[in-house]
Amino acid sequence: MTLAQALQKYFGYSEFRHEQEAIINMLLSGKDVLALMPTGGGKSLCYQLPAVMLEGLTIVISPLIALMKDQVDALNLAGIPAAFLNSSQSAGEQNEIIAQLNRNHIKLLYLAPERLFGSGNKLVDFLRSLPVAVAQIAIDEAHCISHWGHDFRPEYLMLAGLKDHFPNIPVIALTATADKQTRKDILDKLDLKNPAIFISSFNRANITYRVNPKRESFDQLLDFLNERRDESGIIYCLSRKSTEALAENLRARGYAADAYHAGLDNNIKARNQEAFLRDELKIIVATIAFGMGINKSNVRYVVHMDLPKNIEGYYQETGRAGRDGLASSALLFYSPGDVLKLKGFVAVDGDPKQTQIMLSKLDDMAKYCQLPTCRRKYLLNYFDEAAPDHCGSCDVCLSEITKFDGTLIAQKALSAVFRLKERFGAGYVIDFLRGSKNEKIRQEHKELKTYGVGQDVSKADWQRYIRELAALGYLQFSGSEYPVLQLTDKSQAVLKGGEKVELIATQTIETRATEDLPFENELLETLKATRRDIAVLENVPPYLILSDATLVEMATYLPQNLDELRLISGFGEVKLARYGREFLLPIGAYTAVRGLSSKMNLKSRKRERKPRAEKPSAPKSGDTRADSLSLYRQGKSINEIATGRGLTVSTIESHLSYFVGTGELDVRDITTADKIPAIQDAIESYGAERLAPLKEILGADFSYGEIKAVLAWMNRNE
Repeated sequence: MTLAQALQKYFGYSEFRHEQEAIINMLLSGKDVLALMPTGGGKSLCYQLPAVMLEGLTIVISPLIALMKDQVDALNLAGIPAAFLNSSQSAGEQNEIIAQLNRNHIKLLYLAPERLFGSGNKLVDFLRSLPVAVAQIAIDEAHCISHWGHDFRPEYLMLAGLKDHFPNIPVIALTATADKQTRKDILDKLDLKNPAIFISSFNRANITYRVNPKRESFDQLLDFLNERRDESGIIYCLSRKSTEALAENLRARGYAADAYHAGLDNNIKARNQEAFLRDELKIIVATIAFGMGINKSNVRYVVHMDLPKNIEGYYQETGRAGRDGLASSALLFYSPGDVLKLKGFVAVDGDPKQTQIMLSKLDDMAKYCQLPTCRRKYLLNYFDEAAPDHCGSCDVCLSEITKFDGTLIAQKALSAVFRLKERFGAGYVIDFLRGSKNEKIRQEHKELKTYGVGQDVSKADWQRYIRELAALGYLQFSGSEYPVLQLTDKSQAVLKGGEKVELIATQTIETRATEDLPFENELLETLKATRRDIAVLENVPPYLILSDATLVEMATYLPQNLDELRLISGFGEVKLARYGREFLLPIGAYTAVRGLSSKMNLKSRKRERKPRAEKPSAPKSGDTRADSLSLYRQGKSINEIATGRGLTVSTIESHLSYFVGTGELDVRDITTADKIPAIQDAIESYGAERLAPLKEILGADFSYGEIKAVLAWMNRNE
């Protein structure tokens, strides 16, 4: 099987993103790799695809239990056997996984670093003794190993001895946020051998970035949320108390919101996170304790009520929006007072050098909020990536800006800084310019010619002009803990009247022109309901079944059969067999009623995959549904068929319902005659858009399989 064929078969994609293919080829050739890819950029695929291509086991080092479960569920749904070992499991569950490893039934094993290198290293010895050797090791969130990283975790230092235990095994270290110093630290600590280094673009083009002044921020937030009532979002707050208060206020306004922070009981945290992942809870209000490794693909917005401590954290947190590639928003509320508040938080006790680094990172974050120029360009430049001056999808670039000749204002500001000998901060300089009578203004300064020359300008406007002059390079802030304003090389030309300065007079933010596909919105909601019902039966979050992007494609191109559905991104062979019919049913019903037909001819076709020649094996049926029907006619129960075929009960029920619809199976073979009228009445009374409400109405005596069978029988009769 080629890489491209495996990509299509297991993941349902026709092409690689960023530098995935080159990274995978390096690993398959046995080389170590350091890969930097944007949040939501497809890092996981870089080791998951080689795992199915390589003989042997892939070990994945991951920092959080929630991340492990999420990834393992997604892999198993795609037909890739994966498991995790962590403290959330019973001894029996762990022993079963150990047994599966011994039988070579697992391709990917997720572990925390302390699990691999804990006391006695017993797990390392066991993994090295397996009949099929470890073939690859992946270290996710690799920046956690570095003191210079924004999220250092001491337990990651245990991985320093990895190469001693697995000297000839290729290792891939992956992260979305690492500056040059952090990258070097990762390579040194992991002792990677002549690694191939890949740095993909950090640009998340589908995210619109906005920064709003922190005035009446709750009212602003309500306006923002009012347009997004049915969408999932994360709202970050600085303190635990703020998360609970804001969640309560949002619930009072009718929003499905709850809090998440490190101080909550573990059961409450787990419950709230699970409800959010399953779309039962639309909004999580959280501290930064929430989100690392959360792969929920349909988060449509991330809001920061308070200033993040650094660009790396902000980038990673905003990157939790729009992982499915659909248009998403990042909104930040900024107040200069937040900077002062955070200085105490970022200080590192007993380490002045580390404290200075963190203060510098905080200063970079504040500069981002004060920009009069493209925010995306600033973010990309921060990660050493070039970018155009105008992105067209941040609040600055979306604004209609009116400028005026601000040369005189600039001269007054620069002159004040000069007269004050570049020794005071922005607050003092502004009070000096406005001729404040405050006693903090020194008497000798009140005697200066520049004192009070800016009293006709409000304090708020002076704050804005100072920030703008700094962004334009005419002023700079010192890097100390209490930064002072200083002149730059560009200042003299303005002071001498040799350069004109334009400042912003007004700024009107326009709405971003979207390029959404012209999908059938009513059908999209029906497909989401179908996905939700399947997710309930499979006991996984809905986005693991199919992403929103896949649903939008179906609601746009209206595929009518399995061959057409195969061309929709996200439908690999396993998911096509498991869920294809269940999604084709609502599409077929919707298009029939409205006289619509397939639009697949408008879609760029996936590259054709030629199946590889395989060794002769036992004959296989060409139709997975026919196999289920044959076993059912042999007297096997639905549960027995599902277990024997490695499929879900829901999938087998769908297979049999299909044959009820074709007339090859009598509906009374699935349910008893006395149940049919009750199911029929419920369907006619409440509709069949969603199965879960019908099941709730009918009660425990009726199964989903019976409801599906009667629905197929009714459709056939119609």
